[in-house]
Amino acid sequence: MTTTNIPSPPPDFAGTQRFSIRPRERRTFHTVLDANKMLAQAVARGAMSEVTYSRDGDDVVVAMTHPISDGHLKEVVRLMPRGGGLVARSLSREVFDGAGVTVRNEQVPDFRHDELGLPQATYPEVALPFLLGWMPHDGQRRSVYAWINDRFIAKVYIEVDGRPSITVGGTTHETYEVIMYPDLNDWVHLGAVLTRLVKPFAPKYRMWYARQPPHRLVKFEGPYGPPGAPEVVIELAR
Repeated sequence: MTTTNIPSPPPDFAGTQRFSIRPRERRTFHTVLDANKMLAQAVARGAMSEVTYSRDGDDVVVAMTHPISDGHLKEVVRLMPRGGGLVARSLSREVFDGAGVTVRNEQVPDFRHDELGLPQATYPEVALPFLLGWMPHDGQRRSVYAWINDRFIAKVYIEVDGRPSITVGGTTHETYEVIMYPDLNDWVHLGAVLTRLVKPFAPKYRMWYARQPPHRLVKFEGPYGPPGAPEVVIELAR
């Protein structure tokens, strides 16, 4: 299966969304990173996540801010048009404490796909829930590469898993339900038969997107990052 670049967004994609964020009730992984600990203060003070979509020249910019502990995490992804789709250009990631002091700082000013040998359809994993709504919703399985860092890039599959009506914050939304899961053959060659057998047990990320353009995220459930990252539920606020 060939990978597919995320398409360019609809003309009216720009805008800001606010989300509630909380730990996932039932964890899929039991790792050292616990969303309950990382989000306890944020949930107690009613802090919200915020995602802003904009255009800067030809680039598409997605800025994501999430509460964490007594501070917040800010990630900005820039994507450039190429071949009818989008290619990741840069990533900025900073973590701030409650006093606004930077305690983590990661900058990727240029992904340099060609020089590093990255597939064109490689995107920061944390941005995928906010980008995949622009993929076609035709029932075909597609794949992209989730970039965690230059030493950890995982192929993931994306499928539409239904068209449910869901209620979030007292409002009912007509959605596409999309699942994303890793290609386990990236780590261990299983072959076609074993791959089909283990698929039900593969860790899955679940996303619900509005059926109406620009198909913005309504709900996300899963690790915020690679498997083993803190598991959260993000829901569109009123």
